[in-house]
Order: sequence, then structure tokens, then C-alpha cells
Amino acid sequence: MVLVQALVNGILIGAVWSVLGLGKQIVLGVIHFVNFAHGHLVLLAMYLTLFFWTVTHADPFVLLPVVVIVLGLVGFALDRLLVRRLIKMGERSQMIATIALALVIENAALLIAGPQPRTLTSSWSEKAINLGGLFLNTGRLMGLAIAVVAFAATWWIITRTPLGVMIRATSQNRDAAQYNGIDITRVYAVAFALSVALAGVVGAVFVVSTPVDPSTAWTFLILMFIVPVLGGLGSITGTFIAGLIVGVLQLLSTTFFDIQLQNALVYGLFVLFLVVRPQGLFGRATDQGQVSV
Repeated sequence: MVLVQALVNGILIGAVWSVLGLGKQIVLGVIHFVNFAHGHLVLLAMYLTLFFWTVTHADPFVLLPVVVIVLGLVGFALDRLLVRRLIKMGERSQMIATIALALVIENAALLIAGPQPRTLTSSWSEKAINLGGLFLNTGRLMGLAIAVVAFAATWWIITRTPLGVMIRATSQNRDAAQYNGIDITRVYAVAFALSVALAGVVGAVFVVSTPVDPSTAWTFLILMFIVPVLGGLGSITGTFIAGLIVGVLQLLSTTFFDIQLQNALVYGLFVLFLVVRPQGLFGRATDQGQVSV
């Protein structure tokens, strides 16, 4: 039963990791932009959810659409002020600038909210469903449902809408897309805003069950790269499955090993894939990160 509990909890958490990886996947696959501040945008969403909850005392999951919209607008603003300029400057400049952005967000959180961990008290996080000795936290169950909806909505946008056609075309060949009349600047803006909005989903879900402090964002840093790479750069399906795998491995590690070794199995599998199958689970050696199903 301990093993089954770890597997179930891993799937519940892993679904949210999938959404984190999907946001990163879009930026890497469409814009080819290295964003080290993605985890800190999740942190921003966590603090925004806390702020709105403190002011309104509304259900945190009711606040989620508001947080996602705000993060989407933040994404558009960052694209206009930062991303458009950095795309032309190369990966080193992108890395330095986004690390600087991450530090700005972290220190702003430290200045405004203080260093102490903050917790959102909700009935969702305090209740659990008992299924014959298997306990399912209601907050994580709701997080799973939201993650699946967010993933399905993103999949639908990318595969079933005219906007998705433009996103995939730009991902596969930017110059050809531009020659065919696609405004790639607008596509980049929408893709980046969508990525940041997905960070908003992750933050709003995680804050219900996880205490937040300004340093929390760094826990997302490595995982936000591992999930899309493990799933295969450009593969939406691979990202979802990789997120579940990461969540399960984390829970197995904490169940059978010390808590400090939480990511030991994840890192081990990641290194193994880099050696044996560097293109990931569903990636192909010729894809070069283009977004696909």
C-alpha cells in the first residue's frame, strides 16, 4: 500500500510538473528562447494567489483564472520589453538577462512579503479522500484536474486552431512562415504569453498545498528543463508523460530514501537519457525542438 500511495501521489504532483514543462516546451520549441526566470514567474503566481486570497478570502481555485490572466498580461509585457530584444542577442545574453529578471522577482518578493514561508489555508489542502486505505488529498486531486484541463486546452490551441497552425509553422521554419505572411513577432508574443500563463496555472495550484517563500522558485529551475528534455523537445505528449514520470520518481525517492534525495532518481534517469537517448522519449533526432503532438 505504501508503494501504491507513492505512485498515486507522484501522478498527482507529476501532472502539475507536466504543465510546468509544457510552458517551457513552448518557449524552447517556438521562440527558441532560454528563459531561466520561468520558475520565478511561477513564484509570482504563487504570491499573487496568496494576495488575492488574503484580500477576497475567495476559494483559491476560483482565483486561478484571475491569476492566469494577470500572468498572461505579464508575459505580453515581458515580450514587448525584454524578449523581442534578447531573441536577436543569442543564448548567453538570454541566460544572463533572465537570471537577472529572476533575481529581481525574488528580491521584490523578499522585500514585500518577507523571508518567512507563507501558507494558504484552504479546505482543499486540509481534506483527503480515503479509498480503502489510499488517501487522496483533495487539493492535489483538484490540481490534477486543472493540470489536465490546462494541458488539453493548450493541445487544442496548438493542434486545432489557426493560431496553432501559425505557432507550429513558425516553430518548424521561421523564415518560411514569414514568407507566407505569418507575423512571427505576434506569434512569439502569444507563445511567450501562453508559456507565462501556464506558469500561472502551476503557481496557483502549488500554493494550495505548498508553503511559499522567495527561494521557492529555485526548486523549479532544474525540473523545468528536465521535463521537456526528458519528454522530447517539441513533443506535447512526451512532456505530459515525462512530468508524470518525474512526479512518481520524486515520491518513490522520498518514500524509500531520505528527503534530501527527493530528486536523486530523477537526475539519474535524466543523465541516462542524455547518454542513451538524448532526443527524449518522443523526440526525434531531426526535430530540433519543433512543437508537435
